Amino acid sequence: MKNRSTYALLISIVFIIVFRFSHTTHDREIAWDILGYYMPLPATFIHHDPMLKDVEWLKKVNEERDLAGTLYMISSNDQGEPMYFFFFGMAIFYLPFFFIGHLFAMLGGFPMDGFSTPYQYSMVAGAVLYTIIGLFYFRKILRNFFSENTTAIVLLITVFATNYAHHLTLKDLETVNVLFMLVSIIVWYTIEWHKNQRRKHLYFIASAIALIALVKPSEIVVILIPLLWNINSWESIKEKLVLVKNNWIGILIAALIALIIVSPQLIYWYIKTGHIYYDTYKNPGVGLDFKHPHILESLFSFRKGWLIYTPVIIFFIWGQILMFRRNNKVFYATNIYLLITFYIIVSWSEWWYGAGFSNRPIITAYPVLAIGFGYFLQFIESKNKIWKTTVAVVFMLFTFLNQFQWWQLRNYILDPYRTTKAYYFATFLKTSVSDSDRELLLVKRDFSGLMEFNDREKYIPKAVFADGFDTISNSSAVSENPYLIVSANDEFAYTQKIKYASITNRDHIWVNIRFKYRNKKYQKGQFPILVSTMYRKEGNYGYRTFNVDNDKDQSQWVEYSFDYLTPEIREGKDELLIYFWNRNKDDFDIDDYTITVYEKKPIASD
Repeated sequence: MKNRSTYALLISIVFIIVFRFSHTTHDREIAWDILGYYMPLPATFIHHDPMLKDVEWLKKVNEERDLAGTLYMISSNDQGEPMYFFFFGMAIFYLPFFFIGHLFAMLGGFPMDGFSTPYQYSMVAGAVLYTIIGLFYFRKILRNFFSENTTAIVLLITVFATNYAHHLTLKDLETVNVLFMLVSIIVWYTIEWHKNQRRKHLYFIASAIALIALVKPSEIVVILIPLLWNINSWESIKEKLVLVKNNWIGILIAALIALIIVSPQLIYWYIKTGHIYYDTYKNPGVGLDFKHPHILESLFSFRKGWLIYTPVIIFFIWGQILMFRRNNKVFYATNIYLLITFYIIVSWSEWWYGAGFSNRPIITAYPVLAIGFGYFLQFIESKNKIWKTTVAVVFMLFTFLNQFQWWQLRNYILDPYRTTKAYYFATFLKTSVSDSDRELLLVKRDFSGLMEFNDREKYIPKAVFADGFDTISNSSAVSENPYLIVSANDEFAYTQKIKYASITNRDHIWVNIRFKYRNKKYQKGQFPILVSTMYRKEGNYGYRTFNVDNDKDQSQWVEYSFDYLTPEIREGKDELLIYFWNRNKDDFDIDDYTITVYEKKPIASD
């Protein structure tokens, strides 16, 4: 290729991405996690409530527009006051396009509520811009190391043979395109600063690192790239220390710039909680667990395995080894960063990362990982024609497989949450799927919070607990009252804990809780709630409540039966916890209490 001909390729890629955006944008772009990232903008500039003291407006918007099943993106401080769940990073990037959307809403006569069509499309336009900037810097990084030909191939393979395209088009307003852009900026200006030590390059690096911490805090490990760049020996460490010493003023200014950028977040936490840092993530079912990384699942699972759905990554990884021989001054910085980043990613308990394609968060590291892939291509370039032809054919097959599976995902053949090994092979390269194939999927979970056990016949029941209260505990004597009397003083009554691993080794069970209830002082009002949840040392997850029916005459015995689907289990030692929450602090009676679990019947192809 001629010099700078990759610009033409870049423009072509941008055209394809813009075309994809234009055909997939809709009026519910600001939904689910995006709603949480975006929330500070309408709260501040439309509802004049930057501290988020009132969330009624958000409840109303969610009810009218059906943006999320639950408002999980609202957290709380120790006093129970509402707080933003997510950091401010994405809101900062949305900000200019929020104002553009606000302007077009005013000029076009649309509702100026932060959610009408102009806002949605303006946000998507911003995502396109950040994607373009990321690709621009990505190309600059590659050209620093490789020829135009090699750069072109790396660009094509990264965009069309990995999960990049899915998460930077259909999933445009999520964090991936911004993180990809920021990592590319950090790598590029790290290269430039080590060439000429210009302070403006330090300022770019510091700003991008601060912003990346506000978008996704775990990505702060990207700071290792500028810290370790050009280090490959003890002598190079000494040289790096001298470099830092000679540029300490610029580094100090850069650190102050970073502090200024993160200060709104720190101030917000301090005002709301009295602490300059506050963990708003209060879900024990989801979080980092460094003792139990999901390495094999993240790589090879048919649910979201990185090497299953983006097999071309094998060559990216191969290239890291070749980099050690060809450019070990870069090898340590990039690979220490890659290893730590990967370990953090696979240590997340929800390792499949929602409705993504392949391993979603690792896309952030592609600007770094792709450098190794460039060295792999250089290695192949030195081989004979048979080697080159074989690799080219493999690239084409892997690209076809990636694109076809992406098509299957967009057309609901591959399930974004529930794909199993059996289902994957049953639908491999298929353009349609049968009902019998769908029986091979993981259990369907309703994100609205409803739990309707409609396929009970596909499960095997097993009684795990029963109490008729006919005898006195630890005695064969007949109880004076052959039922349980819950005192008004018992706020949390008749608690049952059962270790999950003692019940099953399957990924889920349905739990049926059946009992009779009576309140002799019956009057309409607030009645007890049955609570079912999973419990671990950090707290509860998969929390579900079941209400006693106020419309029935509770002064007589009334029988209840509730079904509970266990959440994604973090560890087998977690406990199934069931209890009555006596909210009204009133006396009531319980009888014939049973807990039955339902385990899925084995399928021949499991």
